[in-house]
Amino acid sequence: MAKRINLSQGGFTLIEVMIALTIFGVFTTAFVVSQANNVNNSIEMQKNVTLLSLCQNKMNEAILDPPKFTNLTDKEVTSKNFTQEGYKHFKYKIEYKKLELPDFSGLTGQDDESAANSGNDNLVRKAIFKKLKDNIEKILWQVKVTVENTQTKEFFELTSWVTNDKAQLDTNFGI
Repeated sequence: MAKRINLSQGGFTLIEVMIALTIFGVFTTAFVVSQANNVNNSIEMQKNVTLLSLCQNKMNEAILDPPKFTNLTDKEVTSKNFTQEGYKHFKYKIEYKKLELPDFSGLTGQDDESAANSGNDNLVRKAIFKKLKDNIEKILWQVKVTVENTQTKEFFELTSWVTNDKAQLDTNFGI
């Protein structure tokens, strides 16, 4: 006698199981890929944080203990390797640059001859501007710190202003 199969039994068909496994596989793959991206981003962020931290430390040193500012200091570059354990494959470069403002005629768009023809007021403005320009250029210096990982060639750069406290300012505005 033939056995009857009861179709009302609970369970999943092979097609239902395969569809469920496919959906599970897609979600698992997406999860693993996103976790791998998170790990890669974390590693990259750690490299950037290390470069930023080393750069900030050197910038603080450069601001707190600047060199004596002279014409020889202008465009001077100091480049050395870090000596701390764990950072020997990093090097830094510190550059000091004198602030350079444009002259009065460059700002106003006038040449010297047309400025002279425009009257005494313009000559007074030009003389005052020259004094201010010379004083500001003596006081303000730009410092740029670059830190580079010599293994990966990645670098980070910070720029700031340093004041020359020992600058002799010309306060005689007599014209």
